[in-house]
Amino acid sequence: IATAVAATVFLSVLTPLGEEFLFRGVITTALLRYGALFGVASGAIIFAIFHGLNMVFPAALVTGLAAGEVYRRSGSVWPAVTVHSVVNLPTIPVMVLANAIR
Repeated sequence: IATAVAATVFLSVLTPLGEEFLFRGVITTALLRYGALFGVASGAIIFAIFHGLNMVFPAALVTGLAAGEVYRRSGSVWPAVTVHSVVNLPTIPVMVLANAIR
């Protein structure tokens, strides 16, 4: 239970907060001066690369695109934090189960 609670706090609250304030609040904001498509797409690519060139890359790219567009349209980082949290939530039971199997 403690593992599930810790994983939930980190993966669905703290990580999305930190990453969205950095990637949308700082990076995407700076890139949006070059246009909406460039800003959102470039921010998403940087976000995905940050997560590694591995099997997570495609999901991180799609998450970055969705969070970036939500951020651009709303003008607030909070909806992007929500998108990121919702995407991360299903990974928690998988990680807890994988850890229990080992």
